[in-house]
Amino acid sequence: MTTVPLDIAFFRRFLDRAVEVVVASADHLTELDAAIGDADHGANLKRGFTSAAGAEAVAAAGTPGALLTAVGAHLTNTVGGASGPLFGTVFRRMGKVLGEAAEVTPEALGQGLAAAVRSVRRLGDSAPGDATMVDALQPAADALAASLADGGDVTAALRAAARAAVEGAEATVPLRARRGRASYLGERSVGHEDPGAASSALLVTALYEATDPELAPRRQEEPGRREEPQAAEVTPDAASAPAPAPGRVGVVLVSHSRDLAAATAGLAAALVGTGDPAPVALAGGLPDGGVGTSAELVRTAVAEAGEGAGVVVLCDMGSAVLTVKSLLGTGELADARLVDAPFVEGAVAAVVTASAGGDLAAVLAAAEDARTYRKL
Repeated sequence: MTTVPLDIAFFRRFLDRAVEVVVASADHLTELDAAIGDADHGANLKRGFTSAAGAEAVAAAGTPGALLTAVGAHLTNTVGGASGPLFGTVFRRMGKVLGEAAEVTPEALGQGLAAAVRSVRRLGDSAPGDATMVDALQPAADALAASLADGGDVTAALRAAARAAVEGAEATVPLRARRGRASYLGERSVGHEDPGAASSALLVTALYEATDPELAPRRQEEPGRREEPQAAEVTPDAASAPAPAPGRVGVVLVSHSRDLAAATAGLAAALVGTGDPAPVALAGGLPDGGVGTSAELVRTAVAEAGEGAGVVVLCDMGSAVLTVKSLLGTGELADARLVDAPFVEGAVAAVVTASAGGDLAAVLAAAEDARTYRKL
């Protein structure tokens, strides 16, 4: 039975491997994200992991637990979007479970990974089959625990975990995303590997590779390592996503407050990230800047947002809804559809989905789905 000490040297090898594989795979991860997200997953992870390697707190860590905790805190603070808190949680939770021990047992490592997965599932309200990072992490944790329970050494157990993580990530391709940004696309998310699951599989593989300093040159032969993506793997959606697409669905935000409408539009645009946002027009407040709803501003906003693919209108409350309904009733807003959705969450879902190329039905469905977002 091979004995690999799970000491600070092991976990620093893991961090080195993680940085190397994230850098090497950044473009591929971004291509995956371009098809169903905002095309910045690889760039965000690359920035977070490369800077973590040189962070003062990471360099000063003297135990495995302290190292993982420091990396997790750094990722939370530097990785954009949902990936920051999610991957940060993985590392911080594992670090907490490993505690202050100078060398941890394989069983403790398994417990740490299992605890990390539970925390991520709670944080993202996700489960296996939702097409998220959980689809890679849960099988990895289960395989690691099963191998150790069967008497396998830590190298064999981590090898099994890496294989399970890669298979889990690949299994997200036929799934319809039910959580995260990709869920806004509905059926359009089917056929794309989840970028969070793909990057999680890379990190679990890096953990396996850390069992042997000589593994790096042979990565292409190992079960947890896939060949570098070829150009043919890039889907048409991914290749075209960053470019502006004519005929997108427009979004109109009707609010009693000009400032509220502008702030909501700004939040939605920020969450689109590096992609090209769909047209968003505001009908906030009265023409003189006062609080209220203006039919004329609504008409103008719908005309501005239209690109021929329809316009989705979101209202904050009361007279905003009545004003839009009256205009729809007279046929003045022929290309517009009023959606029953919470103003902020619905606006974000609509703008992100429209920006990703969703048609009118997909944008309406994404906004309406925001009604079911649970916060407790």
